[in-house]
Amino acid sequence: MLIRQIGPDEAALLLPLNAVVQRLHAAHRPDIFPPEPDAAAVAAHFVETLARPGWFALLAEADGAAIGYALCEVQRIEAHALHHARTRGFLHHVAVAETARRRGVASALLEAAKARFQAEGATVWATTYWAWNDASAALMAKAGLWPAIILADAPLG
Repeated sequence: MLIRQIGPDEAALLLPLNAVVQRLHAAHRPDIFPPEPDAAAVAAHFVETLARPGWFALLAEADGAAIGYALCEVQRIEAHALHHARTRGFLHHVAVAETARRRGVASALLEAAKARFQAEGATVWATTYWAWNDASAALMAKAGLWPAIILADAPLG
């Protein structure tokens, strides 16, 4: 398995991997996530995102095929009256092809992301995942991440 960073010019490689996650999210929160968003719009979103300062994507490949990705951001947070300045690595997405699961792909992507975060001066890393996503909770716990903030939501009206 090879893990490498990709730029906006290769953003289309993320589409089939993201579709797996999108369908999972849509199954649990159809009020937020469409099950099959417009592919051109998703591609444009990834191109724009990867062109932003601090953002990067890591792609896992095996036998020349994309089998997983991590979408990450190095966040440089300025100090203010209530918080110290800090640099944080933030994992926005991690996805692995269904045919490549249980082979350490996600863990390898997280380790590569952590190394990049540290190289960029981050002293902490974080992510979010849905309360119903037991697989993500287990993966993040294995990686040393534990819930720090709880977000609760409900429809209005």
